[in-house]
Amino acid sequence: MRENTGKVVLVGAGPGDTGLLTLKGEKYIQQADCLVYDRLSSPEFLSMAKAGCELIYVGKENHKHVMKQDAINELLYEKSKYHELVVRLKGGDPYVFGRGGEEALYLVDRNVEVEVVPGVSSSVAALAAAGIPITHRGIAKGFQVITAHSRKDEEADIDYSLLTDETITCVFLMGLAHVKSIAAGLMKAGRRADTPAAVISNGTLAAQRKCIGTLADIGEKIEEAKLTSPAIIVVGDVVSLNDRLDFFEKRPLFGRKIIVPYIKTNELIAKLQQLGADVTPVKTGIIKPVIIPEFADKVRSADWIVFTSKNGVRSFFYNLDLAGADIRLIASARFAVVGKATEKELAKHHIKADIIPAEQTGKGLAGELSSYMGDNDEIKVCIFSAKEASPDLEAGLKEICELEKIDAYVNEQAYESIPESIGNMVSEAVFTSASNVERFFHMLPENAYVETAYSIGEKTTAALEQHNVREILQADDSSYEVLVDTICYKA
Repeated sequence: MRENTGKVVLVGAGPGDTGLLTLKGEKYIQQADCLVYDRLSSPEFLSMAKAGCELIYVGKENHKHVMKQDAINELLYEKSKYHELVVRLKGGDPYVFGRGGEEALYLVDRNVEVEVVPGVSSSVAALAAAGIPITHRGIAKGFQVITAHSRKDEEADIDYSLLTDETITCVFLMGLAHVKSIAAGLMKAGRRADTPAAVISNGTLAAQRKCIGTLADIGEKIEEAKLTSPAIIVVGDVVSLNDRLDFFEKRPLFGRKIIVPYIKTNELIAKLQQLGADVTPVKTGIIKPVIIPEFADKVRSADWIVFTSKNGVRSFFYNLDLAGADIRLIASARFAVVGKATEKELAKHHIKADIIPAEQTGKGLAGELSSYMGDNDEIKVCIFSAKEASPDLEAGLKEICELEKIDAYVNEQAYESIPESIGNMVSEAVFTSASNVERFFHMLPENAYVETAYSIGEKTTAALEQHNVREILQADDSSYEVLVDTICYKA
């Protein structure tokens, strides 16, 4: 136990989209010794925590509290005695019906240092994602945010006579079960029956759905649509702008459920999410750099240093640091990479690749290197790749130069269970390597199948052909950009 209490920071996680977490909030999550969190829309928030951070779930699901508020208050206080930094991660903004004020007061009364990091409130963000501006000149000059949820999981006692100004947008949080009574209360208080109204479910997420109507019919419409919590109700003439300002739902991949087996979170996942896809990442492997014996001697004499992946680049510089050397060790070497993604990784270390083959494969790289070197068989080439890497590159070079293949990293199986939501039928999945194919299907139930698989290249396609896949679409070029274009074209 600490002699003095640590600091507790209340961090607003935002409305659901991890990209809407503030930079300050992300920094505190990364530094936290203990993370106390509510029900969150994405596991990505927790993946930001450092190794060894104590993770404690205190959220609420299906009207059942894992922990009562009084117990949460006491938990924060007790954890502040043991940890230097405790982060209380809450959806939306801590002070917008998040009971953050109660937690802060409890801690302040016990002389605990408290900080609050505001979050983007769903009361504004979910509307924007649905194409509804919460205010608009000439239509809405202000807004009111009201909770439709009481302490006892019942409809809140709302004074609807205070909500009759038609120039004010009304936003109700936590009221999906009470839409009909809210609409009735507003009409009884004097709001027009034809006042536009909307209900937005899972706002800012790829699973977002909305239902548009009027006070007179919104209750029946949401029952037909079968929307689910969390949901927000919005009433006011600004709702009528949703068709013209609905940029979020008009993204090319919006709503498509796509599985992405991966080893390390990458720009492919981020790009699919930016385009609106509901991405489920499935971790299949762990990359670990290999400590390379006599590393400095191997690379000092190399005329060409060749990388077959980003991981090879990372391992190279990992070993450069271990050797206590710097960039001068490879001052005379030239560099070749298998593709654009590897080129970008190398560029992070201020090195420009001399060769990037038009055909982004081991075979294509071997061909371009061969033509570049000519008949000089005294040239030394060092290839940094995985132990189980494709032999095409090595086979294409070993007869024309002094070649050394260096096992720079290992790709180990990640023994994680596949999400239950995937089930026996995968509608769409994206594969970036043959090893990802094998590991993913090993994780699936025995009779499971993939309806449409997207492949980054020939070897990945060959692996997919050995499994239960109904349709395989291969990218014309082995790059994330072209792979994403292939997925969009399917739409």
